[in-house]
Parts: sequence; structure tokens; C-alpha cells
Amino acid sequence: MSINKICYYILLSIFVFGCSNDSSILSKIKVEELEGLDRTLEYIEVRLPPLKTYQEDYNIYVYSKNNKENVRAQIVDLRERKKDDRGIKIIFPISIRGNETKEYSIKAAPDKYIKTDNQMSIMGDGLNLMFENKYFSASFKEYVGHNNEKLGYGHLGSILLKEFDNVVLERKDPNLKIHWAPSFGRENLNYRTMAHITEPDSTFISTKGPYCFSLFKSGYIEGYEKISLKGEYTFYAGLPYFIFNSKITFMDSDTLNLLRNDEMTMDSLFTHVVFPKPSGKTIDLPLYSETTMTYLKEDPITDDAPWLFFYNKSKSYAFGSIRLDYDNKNIYGNDSPTENRHTKISTSANSGRYWNRRLINSKNTLIPKGSMYREKNAYIVFKVDKDDPAKTIKHYYKCLKSPVKVSKIN
Repeated sequence: MSINKICYYILLSIFVFGCSNDSSILSKIKVEELEGLDRTLEYIEVRLPPLKTYQEDYNIYVYSKNNKENVRAQIVDLRERKKDDRGIKIIFPISIRGNETKEYSIKAAPDKYIKTDNQMSIMGDGLNLMFENKYFSASFKEYVGHNNEKLGYGHLGSILLKEFDNVVLERKDPNLKIHWAPSFGRENLNYRTMAHITEPDSTFISTKGPYCFSLFKSGYIEGYEKISLKGEYTFYAGLPYFIFNSKITFMDSDTLNLLRNDEMTMDSLFTHVVFPKPSGKTIDLPLYSETTMTYLKEDPITDDAPWLFFYNKSKSYAFGSIRLDYDNKNIYGNDSPTENRHTKISTSANSGRYWNRRLINSKNTLIPKGSMYREKNAYIVFKVDKDDPAKTIKHYYKCLKSPVKVSKIN
């Protein structure tokens, strides 16, 4: 190698080393676990200032002072971006023990070979997609059932449980999806769900990378044009849950006799239902017992129960909902109308069972313009503990409701 080339590589190494140290630092943060919970995988989101012009093609990575390693970060979309805002938001994985504190330097550098442990994949064209991670695969494909009724792409149709002999959570009826909430009905008009949005006014993948995938959808449904619907799924690599955010807004006054959300509907795949009472006591009931259905009719699960799940006792798989946020305030900050709200366990065709949060239940209710109903749920797949079937969902509930504390270091 010539002396000129040697000098060139030395100078390049010095430049890269310098950029990957002081001159490339975008932010320094401290992450604190304050709940005494060991978290083997948690994702941290950080908002960063605009990149300098020469950094715009750089990679963002995070250096852990504790672990002495670099981790590639994923840049996620800023849909709340203001005009002329060139700032960015990133996400990256951490592992942290209970009551532990870690420090990180976030840097931009021209490195191209920082390893990422990519545990997720997205297959398909456009929004007719399949998502997969180590725990499950989820289908967002379009359904066309009898009478050519169409359920649009971009809403969850089925989930395959990879750790449980590829059991598929689904409805065999082609006109049904496992998840199609929010949903509503009116007298003399067919019941409809968000999955019936076949011509959305906005549907897009808001972020897609090695750690996180988000799909947003909004629009109106024929016959219910006064109701604006917005929903967003967020999936993560290496985690057994996904998150669904939704917002229902009444653009004009309307009357409904049914309004519900947090609805998961499946065929006969489970044997038990578990949920907490307001007192904190955990209730575990056989799902196909008439006694159970009578009990739940007389003393229903509350609408704001923090979590609930179905499980199969012999096969040990479970699927549940962690309620992260729930708000029925209208655009003026007052309560939107509700009627007999509760969480209902319902029966359906093919001996199916499903849960749903009922906001308006079987009574004509006038809903004024400006009414809003919002919620955010995490839907989780897990193996039940024989001694305490709710052990895993309780752990994730605590983690999700009490995330680690992230602060900037000056």
C-alpha cells in the first residue's frame, strides 16, 4: 500500500473517530428503572434536535456507558411535526434491571455496519400485509366474504401463535376479523366496524424499521358519515404484544344504540376468562359455563378493568388486553354520553367467545356533535403460569403503566 493511501486511511479514521465521539453527540440521556421490575426488553423513544446538513445521511446509534456497546437506533416518523421542524424521533432497545440506572450517548456517524438484532419482518404489498416477530404473525389482508361484503386491508384479521404449535386466533366466518373495533350500530341500519372502511381518507405506514412497525388508518363508513374514525397499530420486534390506539369523534350529532371498543372476537379456542375486580381480587372463570355467563350478566366486568384475558388450560396459551388509556371526554373537556358501560363477554357463532367494552348498550342514545371516545390497549400473547395464570399479564401491566424514566443529561 502506498504512503499516500496509508495517510488517507489514517486521516479518515481520525475523522470518523472524532465524529463518533464529541462532535457527533446529539444528546446524552439517563434511564432509570424506578419500579423494581426487571425488564429484559424495553424500547426507549427520544426526541432529538435537527441534524446538521452533513449528518443527514448518517446513521443514529446509541452508546451505552454501562454495557460498552453501540446499538443502532431506528428513526420514527414525527406526525406531530410543526412547520419547518427538522427534528427527529428515535427508538432503540434496552435491557435494565429493577432499580437500575443507565446512561447513554446518542450519536450520528457515517458507520454503516452497526449490527441490529432484527426480530421482525413485514411481508406483502402496500398495506395488504403480514407482520411477524418471534411470538406471532398478524394478518392485515383484505377479506371478501359472502354477498361480496368487503372488509378492508389495514385492520387485524388473524394472529398465529408461533410458540404454541401455530394455533391461529381467527374467525372461520369470512365476514369477520379477530379485531375490527371500534364498532357501532343504529336502528334500521346494519351494524358496522372500523374494518368496514374500504376507502380510507388516510392509511399509511407511519414507521417501519428493525424495531418498530406502525400502521395508521382513518376514515368514514357509509351510513355513518357523522363518525370520524382513527386507529393505529404499533408492533415491536421481540415483544409479545402490540398496541392499538383509537379515537372516535362525532363530527355532527347522531343517535346510536350500540357503541363499543376493545373488541377481540375468536372461535372456540379458549377455556377460561380471567380479570381483576375493583377490589384487586383476580377472578378466574370457565368460559363455557352457564354459571359463568349468569355471574357476568349480574356482575359484569367493569368498563375500566385494567386488564383481562382468555386462556386455554390444557394448551397453556393466553391472549389478553392491557388497558393503557381510556378517556370519554368530548372536544370541550366534558363527558361524552355513555349508557350502561361495562366490559362484556359475549357468545358468537361456531361456539366463539369474545370480549368487548360497551360504551352504549342496547338503548337509543343521542350523541352530540363534538363527542369523543379514546382508548389505547396492548394486546398480549403469553404462556400461563400453572400456579398464577395472571402472573405474566400483571408483570407487563406494571411495566407498561410505569415505563422507565428518561431524562436528558446536561
